[in-house]
Amino acid sequence: MNEFQGQIKELSKLIHNWNLINVASKSQLDDFSVKLLNALHGSGNGEKIKRIIESELCITYGLYNNEFDADILAEQIMQWQNK
Repeated sequence: MNEFQGQIKELSKLIHNWNLINVASKSQLDDFSVKLLNALHGSGNGEKIKRIIESELCITYGLYNNEFDADILAEQIMQWQNK
């Protein structure tokens, strides 16, 4: 497993631990994690991460904006990246 694949697994675990999305396994969150990692490796700013979270949780997973706080989730991802 290369470093990027390891980061995908770690980030998928973090997203799974939010308990917002009903998935059978963490690996089902890998596409979400890849989008976030690509953004982090690019500009990596919190606003872009927040927009990706909002888009994925609402469009892909069917949540409403009032069911999560994208600012807090983006901050958790930024903290994870800086660890």
